[in-house]
Amino acid sequence: MSYFDAEAGADLRETFDHVVAGWPDVSSKTMFGCPSYQAEGTLFAVLVTGGVALTRLPADERATVEREFETGPFQAGDRTVTKWVQVAVDDPETLDALVPYVRASYETALAEGSA
Repeated sequence: MSYFDAEAGADLRETFDHVVAGWPDVSSKTMFGCPSYQAEGTLFAVLVTGGVALTRLPADERATVEREFETGPFQAGDRTVTKWVQVAVDDPETLDALVPYVRASYETALAEGSA
């Protein structure tokens, strides 16, 4: 089952790819039928239709994201991944406000990958 509609999410993916393209040690692959991003092999973000799931966001940053954005847990079929926060992104142009949190998830993934 796919949680990412490639046609509906094309602009979000293009914008997200542009944001992370220059970050060191970033790779991408498909997981859960979604574009997924890793830092040194550690997952830090998953694109879903209408949003981004951040997988390594520190607790203090997560609290801020949950106050400032429409959020929820990542759903993978019947399974709910509560450790990840999924942030609604209705318009790829609004991704700019989320970039510091994507970066925080990325930096945590880098630290975990090199630990």
